[in-house]
Amino acid sequence: MNFPALNNDRKYLLLLTGAALILAIAGLGNVPLRDFDEGYYATTAQDTYLRGDWRFPTYLGQPFLSKPPLITWLVMGSYHLLGISEFTSRLPLALGAALAVPLLYLVGKEIFSAPKAALWSSSILLTLLPTARLGRLTMLDGVINTCLLWSLLCLLRGRKQPHWLAGIGIGLALIALAKGLLVLALAMLLGILILWLGAGQIFQRWQLWLGLAISFAPVLWWYQLQFAQYGETFWQIHFEFHSFNRVTQELEGNTGPPWYYLLEIAKYTAPWLFFLIPAMVMTIKQWREDWAKVAIIFGLGFLAIISAMGTKLPWYVLPCYPFFALMGGHYLADLQNRQRYPLLIGYLLAFTAGVGLVGGLYAGLTERRPVIIIMGLALFIGVGWSARQYLNHSAKFVKTLVVSLYVTLLFLFSSPLWNWEVNEAFAVKPVGELIKQATSVNTPVYTSFAYSRPSLDFYGDRQVIAMNDDQLRTKAEEGNYLLLDQDAQGRLALPGLQPRGQAGDFSLFFSPGE
Repeated sequence: MNFPALNNDRKYLLLLTGAALILAIAGLGNVPLRDFDEGYYATTAQDTYLRGDWRFPTYLGQPFLSKPPLITWLVMGSYHLLGISEFTSRLPLALGAALAVPLLYLVGKEIFSAPKAALWSSSILLTLLPTARLGRLTMLDGVINTCLLWSLLCLLRGRKQPHWLAGIGIGLALIALAKGLLVLALAMLLGILILWLGAGQIFQRWQLWLGLAISFAPVLWWYQLQFAQYGETFWQIHFEFHSFNRVTQELEGNTGPPWYYLLEIAKYTAPWLFFLIPAMVMTIKQWREDWAKVAIIFGLGFLAIISAMGTKLPWYVLPCYPFFALMGGHYLADLQNRQRYPLLIGYLLAFTAGVGLVGGLYAGLTERRPVIIIMGLALFIGVGWSARQYLNHSAKFVKTLVVSLYVTLLFLFSSPLWNWEVNEAFAVKPVGELIKQATSVNTPVYTSFAYSRPSLDFYGDRQVIAMNDDQLRTKAEEGNYLLLDQDAQGRLALPGLQPRGQAGDFSLFFSPGE
């Protein structure tokens, strides 16, 4: 693959945008929605779409108060245009997240003196597994990156062209409509960056404040609607439980040590991790440079914020990755101009190639999935060739590495393996179809499974509630639908159950009650 001439920014931008969009939609609908966020948001969007009142999102008839409405609106729009499916549930989020790649290139052009640094930064983000994979899900964390980068681009360009400052509010308002109070943390970091860049005069520009006022008007309007409709209940659920408590407490067992996100970064960012570590050292050493200030504030600063939170989830770290990519892109551009490369990185690349081959062959043969073998071979050939070029001091190793990782991700996303959390429990689609066909609308179903699954709610279009044995006996006496696995059927031995169908290990019964 030959890149266009470095002086042709438009071709670079088109290349990066096209590559990101292709990666975003490849195999997007080839695997069911996963728990919990995908099923949760898709069920909300489906229910709100079918009900027809977009102002007040609902989850199977109940008010949806935990998050602002942006994800619901985006998915509803997709359903309206293309129908309800896994593909349409993910499509608007995947496309939105993909735009972070060309936006990072534009940000890099504003802060780097070396053109290649911007290209390599966006190439790293393009081929980074966490952002590429999680950005495809029915979740908003990938879109947050795009909105943040847009606001940052407007800030950087607004230093010389003040009309760009009006765009800062657009990105921040979309973040507020997506993640609520997260906007306060990111706006604070943006303000710190303005001061550190010595651009405090931006706060005196009317374009900034006009843009913020216009952009946040819909946000304030929607929140006013919710308070008028739900009152104190909205405050307690939306702000206290789902915002403040996530910062100060661990919710639903999602916790970890302060170094939780460092482990997440180490697990999923290789082989770029090998360059990221020295890149961070270089960034800190060059902290007076504008590019370093941007990377430190949003990369390391946001990492510190989420590490101090009580609730920890793997995707909370996603807004850090574009700025880690900036660090890596600058380091790669600098490295290519050196006479000698650090040998350890070359050996680590070669080791990664070997692990890819051995792991791909073993897992592919064990699981009988040829695509895993193909991915292993792609890693072995591509990363191995990149390692050889690196050890021979050829600057072409970066192109080879980017292409090989991109091809591997294409194979992964074109297979049903990319959303591997789906396989953590029983297949929901056939069970959901059974529930949808055998029960009436708005009828709850009670199950013996260990926990409730929002993805099952989506496919069944009914709320399926997990209960223990005593609760299930009570529901049977009252007269309800029960979804029981084989062990529960023998354990409970409930009399008079009327079978309504079976899917996998589960059977659906109706209990007429006493």
